[in-house]
Amino acid sequence: MKFLLTNDDGIDSPGIKALEAAASRIGQVTVIAPDGELTGCSHRVTSHEALNVTERSPRHYAVDGTPADCVRLGLVHLAKDADWVLSGVNDGANLGINLLMSGTLAATREATLFERSAIGLSHYRRSGQVVDWEAATEATERVLRELLAKTPTPRAYWNVNFPAVLTEGKRGVCYCEVDQNPLPVEYRDENSSYRYCGVYPERKRTTGTDVDVCFSGSIAVSLVNVTIS
Repeated sequence: MKFLLTNDDGIDSPGIKALEAAASRIGQVTVIAPDGELTGCSHRVTSHEALNVTERSPRHYAVDGTPADCVRLGLVHLAKDADWVLSGVNDGANLGINLLMSGTLAATREATLFERSAIGLSHYRRSGQVVDWEAATEATERVLRELLAKTPTPRAYWNVNFPAVLTEGKRGVCYCEVDQNPLPVEYRDENSSYRYCGVYPERKRTTGTDVDVCFSGSIAVSLVNVTIS
């Protein structure tokens, strides 16, 4: 099995290294990721400028573009034979309405347009918390093996969110729907400028949806359809 790995935190981030460590135990990995952080870039692509690619090492490419750019370049040129696109592990959750804003998940959406199966992975963390990437690597491998064994669904991708603390007692995988509630939108007036100050953990959530499951300490897994109707 061959994997194309990308993210929106950049090729040097600990999350993509954790994802590579996990995926390498299952198949062959090619890493094609942005050369810097692009958190929240959503599905932006580069169409009017050249994309510069630096080969860091065999099958490791840094691109001065977005996650969606990386998937396009990969599936058209650099990793044409990839069976799956894996994106993450994002340093921070991508739950509920975040799906529309996340560069991590834009990569998985782009993969479905190429009729490739895809999985996006993210790790919720509380303010000031440092992610245990070793634990995340082990959890990533376990979840990948479970999802890779399932029959792929056309034009859909898996969205995985690890809870803040991956303790042995709370590593259960829960398949759930995506929460439809909006994010908290608040701004602080700073003398004619406005600074966003919404508190992520205080967002509304519906019982049993991905936000609720992840905040409650389990691994939230959702199948997200990419359709236009």
